[in-house]
Amino acid sequence: MAIESNSDEVVLTYNETYYEERASEEEIYLEEIEEELRSKLITDAPQDDPYNPAPDSEFASYREALANLFQR
Repeated sequence: MAIESNSDEVVLTYNETYYEERASEEEIYLEEIEEELRSKLITDAPQDDPYNPAPDSEFASYREALANLFQR
């Protein structure tokens, strides 16, 4: 939706649907990243100790993706 002001500027405004679509896209993106990281951690986990958590460095790309997502 656009609103025209007295100075002939067109100011874009977004409705609730836009923000809901955006949130949905972000949620899907985060779920995909989580699945990729989980898959990588499972394949990288030692076979003799499957409950051993992966090093914190494995989550660096996840934190980076989150930071980049919310900096837009």
